[in-house]
Amino acid sequence: MTDTPPKRDGRKENASNTQAALQLAALRWFSAQGYEKAPVGSICADANVTVGALYHHYGDKKGLFAAVVEQVDAQLVQQAANAQTAVINGGGTPWQAFLASINTVLQAGANAPMRRLMLVEAPAVLGAQVWGEIRQRQGLGAMRASIGALQTNGIWQDHDAERLARIILGALYGAMDSLPAEEANLSAALVDARRCLVAMLEGLRLD
Repeated sequence: MTDTPPKRDGRKENASNTQAALQLAALRWFSAQGYEKAPVGSICADANVTVGALYHHYGDKKGLFAAVVEQVDAQLVQQAANAQTAVINGGGTPWQAFLASINTVLQAGANAPMRRLMLVEAPAVLGAQVWGEIRQRQGLGAMRASIGALQTNGIWQDHDAERLARIILGALYGAMDSLPAEEANLSAALVDARRCLVAMLEGLRLD
């Protein structure tokens, strides 16, 4: 007797494919044009879906934007986690792994359109409450978890994890925001921003 493979749910697959196409197209348009100037019709044409599909899945343009920025934040969290894992697997310490994750996110901030999307447009378009909820689920939540892991290893035990997560993430966003748009000045700025961040984090560690 052979097992019957489960039936594929075509509707769910189609919905997932539509959402993926819309988010990918929207990311391109929001990055290139900004939220206000990105036309709904062009996003849908790029995704090869109807405008009605956008409204069906996301409610409106702002709903799609929220999904896009959450996806970007989630990808940053994953990249940071991968950097930590690589350091640990290579024999590094939890502290070295944490610094590697910080550097990974800072390096991602060198992308000027992404930087504008996450630091300027996301809070402005979505408002403090919605953007705060996304940060709790993604970047802030991951930072809080990383600090909790460090505390179990004897680092920053005298600090409140939630408060410290907000302070460090704020410093990291500030470092990203300090990076220049001009490619010629970017490498030196990254080095300087990284040095400042590490000095601050090391100082907190020795507090």
